[in-house]
Amino acid sequence: MLLALLAIGCESPLLPRPRLTREIRGQQVADELLCSLHADWELLKRVKMEEKERQAVITRYNRNLLKLVRRVRYDVLEREQPLPCRFELEQEGTQLIERLSEVFDDMVPATDVRLKELEERYVVPGLGVPMVGVIPAAKLKKDFGIAAFRARGTVSTLTGVMEFPEGKPVMRLISRREHEDVQVGSMRYQLAGDFSAAIEMYWGLTRVEKGRLLGLLRPQHVRNTMGLVCMERYDPNKIPVVLVHGLASSAATFGNLVNRLMREPEIRKNFQFWYYNYPTGMAWTISAAGYRAALRRTRENFDPQHRNPNWERMVAVGHSMGGLITRYSQCTEPWKLLDTARDSRHKNSFSDFLAGRYVNHPFPLKQGKQEDKMGIYYFEPIRAGRVVYMATPHRGAPIARNRFVLLFSHLVHLPQTILEEAFSIATLQQDSFLTNPRKYTEDFNSIRQLSPDSYSIRGLSRLTVRDAPTYTILGDRGNNDSPQSSDGIVPYWSSHLPWGAEDIVSSDHHVQDDKETADVFTRILQGALRDRKVEEARK
Repeated sequence: MLLALLAIGCESPLLPRPRLTREIRGQQVADELLCSLHADWELLKRVKMEEKERQAVITRYNRNLLKLVRRVRYDVLEREQPLPCRFELEQEGTQLIERLSEVFDDMVPATDVRLKELEERYVVPGLGVPMVGVIPAAKLKKDFGIAAFRARGTVSTLTGVMEFPEGKPVMRLISRREHEDVQVGSMRYQLAGDFSAAIEMYWGLTRVEKGRLLGLLRPQHVRNTMGLVCMERYDPNKIPVVLVHGLASSAATFGNLVNRLMREPEIRKNFQFWYYNYPTGMAWTISAAGYRAALRRTRENFDPQHRNPNWERMVAVGHSMGGLITRYSQCTEPWKLLDTARDSRHKNSFSDFLAGRYVNHPFPLKQGKQEDKMGIYYFEPIRAGRVVYMATPHRGAPIARNRFVLLFSHLVHLPQTILEEAFSIATLQQDSFLTNPRKYTEDFNSIRQLSPDSYSIRGLSRLTVRDAPTYTILGDRGNNDSPQSSDGIVPYWSSHLPWGAEDIVSSDHHVQDDKETADVFTRILQGALRDRKVEEARK
């Protein structure tokens, strides 16, 4: 009786279609399932019961509830039949089906979701049926507290439990990220959970993964996937973890990492994961401006008075080029990056033009929303409580000098609309694009700006960053030969930092997919929790 619940009238080709199998066909079968569920529910209330018998009851209850869920979903989606019982949404209090239909368009049993992108499936045994609630983009209202790409929607990780108050069936849909157990009479039972199914469906709904190469070669075509997004409902009690992907990638690259982190109840309870997605064909200095603006807008939306200390505890994470975006956004005097552009190697470049115009005439920093217009080189640093770099080319990637890579960089097409916008951001001038922009495109091309010779890479090492606990995670392809090692793309001498903690994992450049990285990251988040407890104890 459950899931089909509000899915009336909406369907996405991404979602598994409901099927009417022999074991759930016929009204008599549905009635028998309800009777069996009612009987097992009463048994679960008993305090005195052998553990083996209790587990048998839970197994039978879950199996029959899953059958009923599939049956109801089929009836509602395919036959448009009314629901035979009440539904309540735990995370909203005791809201009935009328309220649920304003939020979800479908409820998919987690076991019906096939994993394609994720490497493992993490489930928690217990009572109930794990499900994925599908929230379409049209229903992501401001009061629901979710930021989203211009996509097909987002999802919720839920567990359904059929209760029988006064003998009448009521389906409770419990937010699994918020609750670990459920009350049955005087007994408490651990809730079943499947966190992987929701993550798998989420990245399919956002469609960002399919735009990885397009975002590099034709940034204009994927700009509708650009922005900061959170899969789950915003929770002011959780610490934000903001992840930024690298070149020719997308925010979905963190799917396996977050999937592994969801194994830990302490992390599920205390952290929320935000992702910054951007077209990677643009230079990282320009993408960093969008990153900062997105963070500011998000906080203004959810914490306009800046009273929530969890934003100051934010964990900023960057993989590869995303690490450069993260590091640059932590700099205290970013305008000094232009000093490097005044050497002879960069004469007549766009950055040289900016250096002559601005370095000796610092732009006055202003507070508030005007900060969004400060441009690439003038901004207040992002205040993060912890910073994590993964395979970040702090001193550039030598592969960017390769002649074949340089040839490939010419395939990156930055249309004039993007160049004009980037110029406006950098110079704070509207409608004032250069008459001959071709010789300046190097400053806007991401591949060129990853070279150790680029002014931005050379200048970044001279900038001072905010003082915050810093962690570096590097890959060495299993050779264990640092400092001569490399992850295949970024050598150790480029990704190593002389400050903070460092962990080297046996991985290639995609360290975010490595299981050892998830273990390291878990320790980092646990450290953040300890610091918060100490801070709160002092108040």
